[in-house]
Amino acid sequence: MDRVDAVVIGGGMAGLVAAWQFSRAGLRPVLLESRGYTGGLVAGSRIAGVSYDIGAEGWAVRLPDTETLAAELGLEVEYPRSAPSWVWFDDGPFAMPVRAILGIPADLGAPDVVAGLGAEAARAAAELDRAPIPEELPRDLGSLVELRMGSEVLRRLVAPIAGGIHAADPHLLATEVVSPGLTAAVRRAGSLAGAVAAIKGNGPVKPAVASVSGGMFRMPQTLHAQIEAAGGRILTRTGAKALSRGGEGWIVSAAATHRASNPSLPPVPDGQTVEFTAPRVVVACSASTARPLLGQVIDTAGPQLVPGAPIAHVNLAVQAPELDLCPRGNGMLVAIGSQKVQAKALTHLSVKWPSLTASCPTGLHLLRVSYGRTGQAAQDLSVGQALADASTLTGVELTADQVMESQIIHWTGALAPTTPQTRAWVQGLHAQTSDQEGLGLTGAWASGSGIAALVPHARRTAERLS
Repeated sequence: MDRVDAVVIGGGMAGLVAAWQFSRAGLRPVLLESRGYTGGLVAGSRIAGVSYDIGAEGWAVRLPDTETLAAELGLEVEYPRSAPSWVWFDDGPFAMPVRAILGIPADLGAPDVVAGLGAEAARAAAELDRAPIPEELPRDLGSLVELRMGSEVLRRLVAPIAGGIHAADPHLLATEVVSPGLTAAVRRAGSLAGAVAAIKGNGPVKPAVASVSGGMFRMPQTLHAQIEAAGGRILTRTGAKALSRGGEGWIVSAAATHRASNPSLPPVPDGQTVEFTAPRVVVACSASTARPLLGQVIDTAGPQLVPGAPIAHVNLAVQAPELDLCPRGNGMLVAIGSQKVQAKALTHLSVKWPSLTASCPTGLHLLRVSYGRTGQAAQDLSVGQALADASTLTGVELTADQVMESQIIHWTGALAPTTPQTRAWVQGLHAQTSDQEGLGLTGAWASGSGIAALVPHARRTAERLS
């Protein structure tokens, strides 16, 4: 049995951050990751000779913690080029409101809001939002927007943005998970638009997201390297299979893994068992792995956790000087129900991020064409379909001979969006784990929505146990 300072189960971003935080406290953790690499959905590749992100490309800047972490790691932070996001409806694309949160506008009379909604719908939404705030507000984002601004604001502004970012119907998104503090701000302001205006402030509109210069994938790479440099161990292709109380803390049984029959699921630990004993353990793996492990020491009964929408990208490197004009800014989202476009979004990566712009030769453009919605079966993707969708969305005819290289990326098995019911269950798990000395729980599904929530949660979890 190997006695160690700490064991971190899971080598995604949360596990890396927790293990790095332990190393900052002078501990030497062991991190177990069942897959062959660390970083989870934050990963990079090369296309047409250019390094770029194939997974998560940044974080929401509503909290300062991720930028602070980047500075501590010695990484430079960058912001996207200033440009509005666009949305595609078959009756015509339009630029989304600049002063907005998840598509919810701060001023229903602003020209860009009226352009997207139409004057009559904008007036009707403003009238709705002038109604007194009820004693109890809906907990899900879709119902909150419908109550305060009506169905057209939800359909044309919020569903494309919030639904596109979180790959879900806004009615399935807990408001306080995807936009912490918004509900309280509505009560203070007396309206939903007023709440957004108060949160956004009166100064110049600041970027909603940030990334690491050179690619978000550099953050997990740097975390990994610094953990090992500080004496920690990272064991990939090694999965935890059991968790129990031991005489000197916790016992984690692990084994070498092989690929599951469903490749979207975590690999199966079925090799020769090795055991670690430690006074502190952080469970930072996916919910499908964490739940049975935690179930050996706490009560994990609760809602069924179903996989979220299959996420897939067709990434194109195209030689197309016509795109130098950035016809759709940094990219656009596609409204549900389009009969002309199969994609759900297009990101003009080489325009959006300055360091990527600098890395691309003249006339070379990197496009990410995204597919996959909740309730939709995984699609058979092709470069031809992606080219057709990209041509329609940008208004620039792109042909096969302009494609320098392409990559099709699948991210399947992601956890479905956090509903209010699931959020309450997760809070209950945290309460139970905090009662277990030396045990912590973190991870994308257990900390809130996105990297912005994950980073501070993982750090606090490790700090509490250090």
